This record gives sequence, C-alpha cells and structure tokens, in this order.
Amino acid sequence: MLLERLEAFKAVVRHGGFERATESIHLSQPAISKRIKELEKQLGVELFGRVGRKGHLTDAGRIVEEYASRLMIVVGEMNQAIDELKGLQRGQLRCGATKTIAVHLLPKILVQFKRAFPNIELRLLVGRNADIEKMILANEVDIGLVPGTITNPANLRIFHFLTDEFVLTTPCDHPLAKLHRVSLKQLENFPLILREKGSFTRRIIDESFREAGIPHRCMMQIETTEALKKAVAEGLGCSIISLCSTQTERKAGILAYARISGTPMKREFRAIIHKDKSLSGPIKPFLDLLGIKINS
Repeated sequence: MLLERLEAFKAVVRHGGFERATESIHLSQPAISKRIKELEKQLGVELFGRVGRKGHLTDAGRIVEEYASRLMIVVGEMNQAIDELKGLQRGQLRCGATKTIAVHLLPKILVQFKRAFPNIELRLLVGRNADIEKMILANEVDIGLVPGTITNPANLRIFHFLTDEFVLTTPCDHPLAKLHRVSLKQLENFPLILREKGSFTRRIIDESFREAGIPHRCMMQIETTEALKKAVAEGLGCSIISLCSTQTERKAGILAYARISGTPMKREFRAIIHKDKSLSGPIKPFLDLLGIKINS
C-alpha cells in the first residue's frame, strides 16, 4: 500500500495537481486524494499546503518527494534484476524521445529490439528536451534520447550515440541538386524556406550565417519539418534541414541534398539515464542497439 500511496503522491507533484495526475496513473481524483490522505496519516505530517487556491509542497512534502524518487528507482531496479535473471523473458522498457529521433531514428531500433526480446513491453513517449529530462528525473521513463544541450547533467548519465548534420535540401530538379557540397556564399542569393525563429534548427542556421558574415534570405517560415520538406518537394524553394530527417525522401528520390562546407551545422544526439539507475534489465541491450557499448 505504501508504494501505491507514494505513486499517487509523485504523480500529483509531477503534474502539478490532482486533476492532471489522474491521466498518468489512471485513477480518479477522489481515489488519488484518498491515497494522499492515507499517506499523510501514515507519516503523521501534511504533505501539501495552500496559499489561496494554489497548493504547494510542505517541508515534509519535499523530503518525501526526494526519498520517494529514490525508492521508485530502487523498486524499478529490483524488477529489472528479476527480469534479467529470467533472461529478459518479461519486463518493460520505457523510452522518451524528441520528435525527430522518435520518427526518423527509433523505428528501426525498436523493431530490432522487439525481435530480440519479444516479451519485453516497449513504451515510447514523445516530447521536448525539457519534457524528457523531467520524465527521467521523475523515473517515468528509463532512457531518454535527446539532441542539443542537457540542462541537468549532474543528475544524469549521458551517452553520445549520433552526430546529426544540417544539409542543404532541394527539389531534385533544382540548380544546386547536382552538387555534393555547397558553401554559405553560394546560398546567399537563393531564398530559403526555414523553420520558425526561436527553434533550435533556426538558431543554428542564423548563427552560422552571422558568424561567416554572409546574409541570407528567408522567404518563408514553417513550424514543422514535415511541412517544410513538402514545400521544398513542391518546388517552392530550398532549405537547410537535419540530414536524418530526410532519409525517406532521399531514398524515394523526392529530395536531393548537399553538405555545407566551412561551417559546423551539427547537433549531438545523446541517450540520458538517471544517475542512480543501474543499466540492468533491457536498458543495456537497448543501448547496444544504439551503438553505445557499456563495459560494466
């Protein structure tokens, strides 16, 4: 019963309220409230206080949150160790990933993993970098796959598994489609279709042109990479897009690409795991499929 009460407590803290917590642990709001009250009675303290209509953790609540997180990790490791003893004949692997990784890189890995371990239940959650980190720290996923900067490195184990490159992407009949490499100077007079300002991709592109002292023209901004690729394929212009996100279109002969010389338009893809979580159970073989070799 204690674990069930702590699970309800963690869900309320993680989602910022009783109502949102109902979706994550599939309990009604009254049932969650009952478990929280039982936990408070068991511990002899109040876990939540109120200022006006807004709830907040008490000092005791913050202590329980810290220990509950560690306890959930230990319980998860115990289950993984038992599954490992059984030869990975059962168990679960929860993976969180950003959209680009989930759509363009993970399907092949998931198929390979499922073929090797058909009885392991796979669960994939998609979100932004910050969402994935929060889920890792709250022990809601076992492994996260994210690009770019990690904001909580002290609390995570971090493994590099791929360098993604941004390339010039054009329709197959574009004047630049026959080139294997282009320079930023060559792109100066070509209007570009780009992601929206403030996006990670757009920041890399704008900074690269600015550092090279070369202006560029953005004729259109599109907020999703899929829509952007379709605009390029229809002949509206060329773009600078992640190489890994154009695999399907390149194989189908819909889009052409050229590498951009003289500029580091790249990003690192990393696997992240809570620093207190062991690499037992299905985690290690999953890392192996990503090309991450763990000695111990």
